[in-house]
Amino acid sequence: MSVPFSRSRPHARRARAAAVLVGAALVATTLVPVPAAAAGAELPPPTGIALNGQACGAEPVTIILDGARRLTVRATFDDPAVTRARVELMDAAGGLEAAGDVSVVDGALDIEASVYGLTDNDVNSVVVRARSADGAQTGPALGCAFLLRYPAHRGPSVLPVIGADAVYAAPDVPRGGLGVRGAFLITGPVSADAKSFAYGVTTSARGEPASWTTVPAGENVVVPVLPTSTGVQHLQVVEIDETGLRSPMATRSFDVAASGGAQAAPPAVSVAEPQDPQPGDGLVPLDLTLTADLPDSSLSSVRDEVTLYAGTTEVARTRFDTRTKSVLVSSSLLGTGFRDLRVEYTQYPGATPVSRTARICASACSYSGGTATVVSRMWSGDRSHPSYNAYYEARGSRFSPTAASYTYQWLRDGVAIKGATRKEYLSPPADVGRRVAVRVTAHGPRMKTRSVTSTPFTVRSRDGMHVEYGALAVGGRWENRFCYCTTEDGDVLGRPGSGRAIQALMARPGSRTYITSVLPPAADGSSSDVALWFEMKGYVQGRGWEGLKRKDTVRYVGSVGENRRLEAFRIAPAGPLAASYDVWYRAYVPRFGWLGWAKNGESAGATRFGYRIEAVQIRVLPRGTRVTASGSGNAPYYDKGTQNQVSVRPYFRQSGWKPGVVGGLTSGYPSTTQRLNALRVRVDGTYAGGVQVSAKVQGSWRPYVGNNQVAGTYHQAKGTSAYKMRLTGEMAKRYDLYYRVHVAGVGWLGWARNGAAAGSTSSKPRATAVQVVLVKKGGRTLMSAGGRAAYRY
Repeated sequence: MSVPFSRSRPHARRARAAAVLVGAALVATTLVPVPAAAAGAELPPPTGIALNGQACGAEPVTIILDGARRLTVRATFDDPAVTRARVELMDAAGGLEAAGDVSVVDGALDIEASVYGLTDNDVNSVVVRARSADGAQTGPALGCAFLLRYPAHRGPSVLPVIGADAVYAAPDVPRGGLGVRGAFLITGPVSADAKSFAYGVTTSARGEPASWTTVPAGENVVVPVLPTSTGVQHLQVVEIDETGLRSPMATRSFDVAASGGAQAAPPAVSVAEPQDPQPGDGLVPLDLTLTADLPDSSLSSVRDEVTLYAGTTEVARTRFDTRTKSVLVSSSLLGTGFRDLRVEYTQYPGATPVSRTARICASACSYSGGTATVVSRMWSGDRSHPSYNAYYEARGSRFSPTAASYTYQWLRDGVAIKGATRKEYLSPPADVGRRVAVRVTAHGPRMKTRSVTSTPFTVRSRDGMHVEYGALAVGGRWENRFCYCTTEDGDVLGRPGSGRAIQALMARPGSRTYITSVLPPAADGSSSDVALWFEMKGYVQGRGWEGLKRKDTVRYVGSVGENRRLEAFRIAPAGPLAASYDVWYRAYVPRFGWLGWAKNGESAGATRFGYRIEAVQIRVLPRGTRVTASGSGNAPYYDKGTQNQVSVRPYFRQSGWKPGVVGGLTSGYPSTTQRLNALRVRVDGTYAGGVQVSAKVQGSWRPYVGNNQVAGTYHQAKGTSAYKMRLTGEMAKRYDLYYRVHVAGVGWLGWARNGAAAGSTSSKPRATAVQVVLVKKGGRTLMSAGGRAAYRY
């Protein structure tokens, strides 16, 4: 273990703390000035001392330390009874530098001490004495004098010279060639004792050169290199002091190119024009970047200097302490238009400057040239020309000077497409048959913008959006890695009337033109080209509405393995093309049959009735395309809590009053020819208000009657053919009231709403049933079966 010996002058500061290894334990020992040793003849002196592996003798031992500056001390004792010894470090003047007690194990002590406090070329000494276990007695001393020598320096820094015939930069950068001169700079802080540098080239990174060349030491010494072989080589440099002591070796590896394989060196300093943070302030900002041929470690020396000239006028000067430096140049020194600046780089004081010319825009410059093109970003398997595809990318090029940035505007038939200002463009179905192009505008600091437009192309007909879907029935077995999407584009999934309930529903969009998914793209935007996906929810028996779930690789709504029926669901289009498509879907529910089509996030099914879904249909259609109403003309969705606010009780001439039903269910007997002559409709809702009903009896409309009052006639000879219904009070503000009449031999007529007539114009056709439905305000209008009118015949 290390004992940190260090200088402690003046003597008032000699007390130090050290750590010594006693046996296998690390203990703290306070180093203090040692009092005079007490006589102890029973304790023997050490038999020998060795420093850094050299045995001590009559002459001082020369100790040349490495960069770690550690001194190893070994002392031996013949008497095995000695278990403890005292070690003292004395400086050249005989002053106590540090002291401490250490353990003696198997007749020897071994310590490693830090000697940072001792000066170079001093003759110092180590003194060792045996010591009793209680520290009361100390034996005779044995000393060892040593001449301490430090390396001349930690070693020089070596850099390639910028501006030489070849800049030999790094082992992985082939440059120059046989006979092509290069040069290296020996730099960095030089030791005061340094008298010379020795250098040589070798092909072995670990070996020394076959011969050394010596040059006087100094700041910024340049040594030439003339390669005689190709491949990776190593320049090695040492610093030598007045006594011939050498520093650690510095190595610079470089690659000499074979014939024709040399890489061109980058400019010493490159100039870029960043965005001007304060336009109009009379200052032009420029970013100056030092060549990568120089390592970052060289930047701390701040010797590299660059000067900018406009003509013969110096306009800026800076030093590099970072890879890139920013300078501000007065616009009054540059004038207007484009200006050539002479960039003069000086690697070190006294070096020959390296010059190049950089062309910048002083102010109000104009671009020339420029092209705009459109390429397809579609995946493999599609035709490459964008006219066949749907995902495009704009590219600007050939502007002179090179543009700092571009902006984009996509065009349809020459007119700007609102919001289409990204580099990428996802083409919607509205583009089919239209001519698409992009306008690319070049921008740069103090440059006038310039716009060019690509050649327009006509978007060809292409695949639209489809849908695939599948279901798992209650009691069905989950099959891992099975996609379940076995039905598509409006086909019936399930078996209406089978009694089998669906517990999980899967649906996903699909297209050969667009990328689609069942989930939104990743939060990092890595799938921003996903044009459409579905947002879905399912109403699960006993739990209510829930979002998408995942099992294995399948996303679904509902439940799996719980035998809970799915009672309703919602599907909404999402993604960049959501506005281009409508998702239509409907459910088959016992007692209702096929419900009407729901759309874009509307509910489909029946909740809180305890009814199962036995079958579904799903379609994805271009936005605005309507589907045909279901054959039954039912509403898409019934919620018992809503429909329980309505009760309808029918009266038949042949059989009298029948039990009432809630909203949505059929009141009467559509399959018979019994005439429905009267109704009692009651609305007992969440809000204040009720219902009023008017019946058309024998061709004449009767006055409205209120809640639960008889609308129609008991008269045997008179027939009721039509009804009008309307809500009152707050209920009228919160809900729309829909109703329709079933006519024998005709079927269900269309839906009437809020006081419109529903039924037959004459009493000759027999009305056999009615349905009444409450729909919250703002809900979509119910579709009538076959497009039938609500009031006819």
